[in-house]
Amino acid sequence: MISVDTSEIADVRSVAADFFDRHRVVLDDDEAPRYDRAVWARACTDLGVSAILEPEEDGGLEAGAAMLSAVLVEAGRTLSPLPVMSSAVRAQIAIRVLATPPARTELLPALLSGEVIATLAPWDDSVRSIRAARADGQHDPGGGWTVTGTVSRVLDGLAADLLLVVVPVGDEVGLFAVDGDVDRVAQETIDVTRQFARVTFASTPARLLGTAPPASRAAIDQWTALALAADEVGGAQACLDLTVEYLKTRVQFGRVLGSFQSLKHQCAELALRVDEARSALAHLVWALDESPADAAEAAAIATVTASRAYVTCAEETVHLHGGIGFTWDHDAHRHVRRALTDRSAFHSVRAAREAVLAARGL
Repeated sequence: MISVDTSEIADVRSVAADFFDRHRVVLDDDEAPRYDRAVWARACTDLGVSAILEPEEDGGLEAGAAMLSAVLVEAGRTLSPLPVMSSAVRAQIAIRVLATPPARTELLPALLSGEVIATLAPWDDSVRSIRAARADGQHDPGGGWTVTGTVSRVLDGLAADLLLVVVPVGDEVGLFAVDGDVDRVAQETIDVTRQFARVTFASTPARLLGTAPPASRAAIDQWTALALAADEVGGAQACLDLTVEYLKTRVQFGRVLGSFQSLKHQCAELALRVDEARSALAHLVWALDESPADAAEAAAIATVTASRAYVTCAEETVHLHGGIGFTWDHDAHRHVRRALTDRSAFHSVRAAREAVLAARGL
């Protein structure tokens, strides 16, 4: 059980909000990262983003899901392009769950400082199309491996210094660090705030960092669900705030738009969606920090609830802003794009619904 004082979490949330407000998304061309690496290093050293989940003996904060979600909600609110999900959450959790202690000792310092950005290839593509083979007869578990195949939708795959893939190794799964050169191609998505890549391996040298039973992947999936739900809660809240503020000031037919009862009802419905998503996120935080046995069901609930809230709020933000909501300079379309990407690029909402029903015996 991880115990963090609520006042400390509130302080961290306030600092995170200020940090992400000062480093908002910058739309650049598709061949360049949409964030400054120096800003990421500051997020790791000053804000401690990459240290939140790591044990104190490894130089981390060991603050758990509650503090991580507080930071990620603020990142989602500002549409932050920083590699929090790819490097600080997915990659570092994979290293914690699958890598050997010596491998962790080797990799963690550079990740905590932000000097190295890591990313983890998605499960579905990696399991289906990536394979690993011993290149020689060495008995060293860290050497003599090559990886072949193609994986798509690799978040921050163009900019990552450390590329991790999970591949079946016998009856277990192995975490590999790809050491050789790979073909990385920018993959166009509707999300203009983050970058994805298609990565092709051709007998590429790789190091086996460790192996574990297949069930160990569940931990990475659950922490990914937390990161996504927090991003979606932050984005949904931002959409609601933008809409309410606009309706309070925009005058039409001689009246402030917010005075129309039908629009009040629409905003009330959006507020309920956000509250539902926030409650589901809080439930997942509790499960990950205090009741791991409930984490799988909580992750499925959060996946369904937060995704629905963000997509609904983002779409209604465009509608309720009228003409300005369809312009390139307004954040409304960026939230729609990010909400749809969160819903489809990282997990299956349909599978999450089925998991909730299965957990309830239905």
